[in-house]
Amino acid sequence: MNLDTLTIRHVLLRTQRYFPRSEIVERVGEGRVCRYRYAQLAEESLRLANALKSLGVREGDRVATLLWNTWPHLVAYLAIPNIGAVIHTLNLRLHPNDLAYIAEHAEDRVLIVEESLLPLYEGFRDRAPFEHVIVVGDASKVPGALSYQELIQQYEPDERCLAEVHWNTPAFLLYTSGTTGRPKGVLYVHAQLALAALALTSTITYYVSKDDSILLSVPMFHVASWALPYAGLIVGAKMVLPGPHPQPADLLNLLSDEQGTFVAGVPTVWHDAANLVERYPGRWTFSPRLRLILGGSAAPEALIRRWESFGVTVIHGWGMSEVLLGLQAHVKLSDFPPERHYELLLKQGMPAPFVEAKILTFDGKEAPWDGQTMGELLVRGAWIADSYYRGESPDSFVDDWLRTGDVGIIDSEGYVKLVDRLKDVIKSGGEWISTIELENALMSHPAIEEAAVIGVPHERWQERPLAVVVLREGKTVTPEELREYLRERFVRWWVPDAFVFVDELPKTSTGKLAKAVLRERFCDWKWEGSE
Repeated sequence: MNLDTLTIRHVLLRTQRYFPRSEIVERVGEGRVCRYRYAQLAEESLRLANALKSLGVREGDRVATLLWNTWPHLVAYLAIPNIGAVIHTLNLRLHPNDLAYIAEHAEDRVLIVEESLLPLYEGFRDRAPFEHVIVVGDASKVPGALSYQELIQQYEPDERCLAEVHWNTPAFLLYTSGTTGRPKGVLYVHAQLALAALALTSTITYYVSKDDSILLSVPMFHVASWALPYAGLIVGAKMVLPGPHPQPADLLNLLSDEQGTFVAGVPTVWHDAANLVERYPGRWTFSPRLRLILGGSAAPEALIRRWESFGVTVIHGWGMSEVLLGLQAHVKLSDFPPERHYELLLKQGMPAPFVEAKILTFDGKEAPWDGQTMGELLVRGAWIADSYYRGESPDSFVDDWLRTGDVGIIDSEGYVKLVDRLKDVIKSGGEWISTIELENALMSHPAIEEAAVIGVPHERWQERPLAVVVLREGKTVTPEELREYLRERFVRWWVPDAFVFVDELPKTSTGKLAKAVLRERFCDWKWEGSE
């Protein structure tokens, strides 16, 4: 059995030989796009591969990217792993201190950076170990830097630069966003990326195909863009790159103009986009085949219903930096009556093929499939990490199972529903309260734009839920009205004891609610009646 075709080398050669005419579209400015072909992608990838080798990049070396979802980033996705080096995507939404730590920890030798991101680079350049800096744009702004455009023109698209990579050759390094401490590295080998990409083409996951027009809205600097770039390339799909600083309106324009059929992202982004669609009816026309994958955090029912009202198929999924492709909720919907549609779609779903999942209760036992018993979600699989880079945080792995830090339940159908993060779940009077359940219910109220629920220390009950909410424009609602709204859906002791109205909620670098910030902000909260 030859496993060495499970490599990014195979992806590159496949794009070159079988799909040379497939299209790649890049947004390069307000209302402007550039159009390329796969043949050009393969050629430029080989040029960059030769250029990097000329700079002394050897097999196993880390080459960092500080790039948006752009053409050069897609080139780097192919070029760097194909010389046996490791592409390391730096998260451009992190603080310079974190980027300095990550670049040093990874021992990156080379950085490829966009001109627009040079101010961010300047914030950590003196603490970074790069031997060479390659600038996409005006390289004169960085002393000693190389011009990407000039560099690739110096080298021929010679395939002899390609390394003899194997299925277990390291290919891709990414770091977690560091919301629970120092960012941790996740190192993927070629076969893990190849298998995850192949799994994305399955009808039981997201059925990516050559007929798709894929808007690569998931940041390529985060979670390897769910391996979606590689999935699109192996099937010859049309790829649409949103370019620098994409805003919700930019994504909607690209979906409409390029008749996108596949797009994915965190609920926050698509919440904002839904607001625009409702504000400007008829401005955008979506493909009837468009499917929107919501992941990264639990999607509220109200958001799913809004996008379905636009004629879009919504698929709820789950993954993380250590997982890539984990759970999908749409798989068995046809087995059940329509009235159960949202009950199932609101769950993260069942595992992708060759992924296994289980719930471990808080006392260390495997939870029954009863849809009630809460515990931590553990997963394992061919493309799921079984350790962190350099062996850090070994307690995050138990017998090759990844402890996800997500709290969930599993029902009789094998569907997983996440109810919280371990650090966010509230224990009140010895009983557990799901903040996600409360947040989703609050966001179904017509006056609520966004909501976050946190646990605040309580003298009697240990913790009690505090709701922090953002009102929709022009709407009003009282705390008592919200209490009554929630009492119709939950037992009384789940209902938050207080509601705070704010103009906006803090977000993490990946667009999720920054509950740690809220907990710090309200750590001295005084409950009514307390001294």
